[in-house]
Amino acid sequence: KIDWNINSMNKFSLSYRYNETSNFSPSASSSTRVNFFNGGILYPNKTNSLSAELKTAFKNGSSNKMLFTYTGVVDDRSQIGSPFPRVQINDGAGRILFGSEEFSTSNLLKQTNWNFLDFYKFNVNKHAFTVGVDYELSKSYNVFIRNNFGYYTYNSLSDFMNKNAPIEYARSFSNLDNTTGDETKAAASFYTGRGSAFINDEIRYSDNLTLNFGIRADYTAFLSKPIEDVYFNIATPQIYDFNAKSGSIPNPKMSISPRIGFTYKMPEENITLRGGIGMFTGRIPLVWPGGVYNNNGQSVGGISIAKSTSSDDIAKYGITFRPDPFKQYIPSELGLTTNSARGEMNLISQNFKLPKIFRASLAIDKKLKDNWSVTVEGSVSKNINEIYYRRLDIKAPVGQLTGPDNRFIYNNSVSQGQIIWPSKFGVTVGSRQPYTGVFLLENQPFRSRSGFAYNFTASIDKAWTNGFSFNAFYTYGTSFVTHEPTSSQNSSQWRNMEAVNGRNTIGRTRSDFDLGHRISVFAAKKFTYAKEALATTISLVYNGQSGNPFSYTYSNGPTRDWSTSTESNDLIFIPTAAQIKGMKFEQGLYDAVKKTFPIGDYPLTEAQQAQALEDYIAQDKYLSSRRGQYAERNGARLPFTNIIDVKLVQDFNVKLYNKKYQFQLTYDIFNFTNMLNRDWGRTYFMTFDQYPLIRYQSASGLTTPTYSFAPVRNNTPWGISSSTTPSYSARWTSQIGLRFKF
Repeated sequence: KIDWNINSMNKFSLSYRYNETSNFSPSASSSTRVNFFNGGILYPNKTNSLSAELKTAFKNGSSNKMLFTYTGVVDDRSQIGSPFPRVQINDGAGRILFGSEEFSTSNLLKQTNWNFLDFYKFNVNKHAFTVGVDYELSKSYNVFIRNNFGYYTYNSLSDFMNKNAPIEYARSFSNLDNTTGDETKAAASFYTGRGSAFINDEIRYSDNLTLNFGIRADYTAFLSKPIEDVYFNIATPQIYDFNAKSGSIPNPKMSISPRIGFTYKMPEENITLRGGIGMFTGRIPLVWPGGVYNNNGQSVGGISIAKSTSSDDIAKYGITFRPDPFKQYIPSELGLTTNSARGEMNLISQNFKLPKIFRASLAIDKKLKDNWSVTVEGSVSKNINEIYYRRLDIKAPVGQLTGPDNRFIYNNSVSQGQIIWPSKFGVTVGSRQPYTGVFLLENQPFRSRSGFAYNFTASIDKAWTNGFSFNAFYTYGTSFVTHEPTSSQNSSQWRNMEAVNGRNTIGRTRSDFDLGHRISVFAAKKFTYAKEALATTISLVYNGQSGNPFSYTYSNGPTRDWSTSTESNDLIFIPTAAQIKGMKFEQGLYDAVKKTFPIGDYPLTEAQQAQALEDYIAQDKYLSSRRGQYAERNGARLPFTNIIDVKLVQDFNVKLYNKKYQFQLTYDIFNFTNMLNRDWGRTYFMTFDQYPLIRYQSASGLTTPTYSFAPVRNNTPWGISSSTTPSYSARWTSQIGLRFKF
């Protein structure tokens, strides 16, 4: 970094930073999943950044700040270990997974950002104005081909070991070259521009009252044209109208965001009242519109073949396991052409608007004696423009289940459940459809379902006085959404939403990030002795937190709006005791030779399964409260966690030649109570925030369901975290530090 005081009115600084990191992220196993180490993810990152800043002060009291930044980022996400096909083995209610993580097989992101920010401050009487502009130009280069090494799903461990056919095979590949991995030509490369202009007026109405008025305009433009799939654009008007087409990406309209705030002081009572309301426009991750450049029906092709009862059964293709990730199946081996295996199609509505929220907040601060203070504050947010996803290539539901669970069901087989594409322009449509899925990103079309959030916090604080400091606060927060923006893939944004009647008709549900209750306490006391030559500080931090919300789902759902073979995002129907008696359960097949049931199968009889399900529901607080209804998305929660951290600091103060030096020895114990008792201070997790409680086996005539149930071990569906990383607090860890101050 270089700082240059040009003169008394101008200061210039130039800085450069280089950062290189590598993070190993193996997937943790749980009560329903066994994840092997080679299924983890490696996250290497290299970042180069340069910034130049010029600050100018003018004689009339005004000032200007000009900032230019350049950032170059390379994220080369890859698999842990040697390349290997991804394998999923269904094991009763659980799964065994190994092989290269399916989204890391061909995944490279290079981003270059240039940003210019300039704002000018000046005063007019009681007004302090700030006006400015902010512009960013981004270049994105993204290679992303899911399942590039192949993805095999097997119905049982014995099927895999005996080299039987899988029940599903999926693979995506480049249509522009024969390369497997990151060095392919099938990359999305595009430019994006984002500009903003803003003005703020801070009015010092009086010594006690300050008002803030502001307005901001934001505009985003996609500066590159995606590749057009002519076949898609000609074929689709005959099927549906969704205000989006291949080769086109919208430029969202300019978003205007006004806001107002205030601060009012009451010196006699030592009270400050503050608050504000306003609109705030956000940006969207570039990987979402990047899907339009990547999944366009031209660059990346795809194969998705599943076991079914139709003529398109996977058995007819003769697919068996190939361990070599670079010699996976290609369309010609399966009697297909690349024209008829065009992969996934991503679209964005021409009316798409940037995400926008309305937010209001109010807080009151009260200062007390001896440096004590209390604060109470709250806020509420409401989504104005929010994201929404739909899958466009599936037909309407074919009917409803029979019985208390009368949800709508789809027949998502190629021949019956998906729309029929015409054969033209070199595309021959037979038993396989040309697209593995068509997904649309748009704004929430139903205002009544828009998400919202509110938070409340009360705190008490004592600033450091006479060797003592204290802070405690209680927070309650809740948030509801329609779609949960947690994935970098548009298809996953749609697929991973837990629902009852299909993901095209989801409603507003509790968010994955719903806070719940949180209690935090910090206390520290410093003891000084030996004529101030020695000092000992003891501090304690307590954090009590509601567990993350999670959903009860079927391990093999009945809705079938995604797949005909496996699906795990369908919310369960919670039967009453009487309804359980009417359910049909399926027992596993007994192996007479080995005199046992296959591992992962269901050994209990139909009556035993019914009783086990009744026992589990009866003891579960959430499920027992909603009997005769569908489980809510994120309706249940993991257990409340209680974590205490302890820190000891020993100071050694030495005075030499009239100068004071300090040696400081520190000792931290993270999750202190876990050190005292292994059953204390536990933290919990659940894979993908869902637990597949019941397995849907099949339906007679598509509508009469059959289930299987295996007792939940110790009636605890969650896993216990075992990470030794201090930030996760899963196990007690300690560290010693030494510091020298001079």
